Amino acid sequence: MVSHPGTPAGTDRLRTLNEPRPVQVRANAAGVPQAITERGATLQVQTIEDRWVVEEEWWRVPIRRTYYRVRLSDQRMRTLCADTVDGTWFLQSY
Repeated sequence: MVSHPGTPAGTDRLRTLNEPRPVQVRANAAGVPQAITERGATLQVQTIEDRWVVEEEWWRVPIRRTYYRVRLSDQRMRTLCADTVDGTWFLQSY
């Protein structure tokens, strides 16, 4: 059932688009991704197409992330994010 079109939208109806998902990553000693496990399948990182670093809010709660745009062994492209503050990895979809 659809709400009346004049009903104001509330924050309970908002959702984040393309929210990063946690992912298992095997990285080398330098922290560079070598393989990912996505939906139960492990795929090797064939090439790293791009790498960039985001460091913000050092004066409050620091945000330090390293992003990798990678090509996997099945030729799919993925964007991985390593949170270098707590060591977790995420998969970002677009």
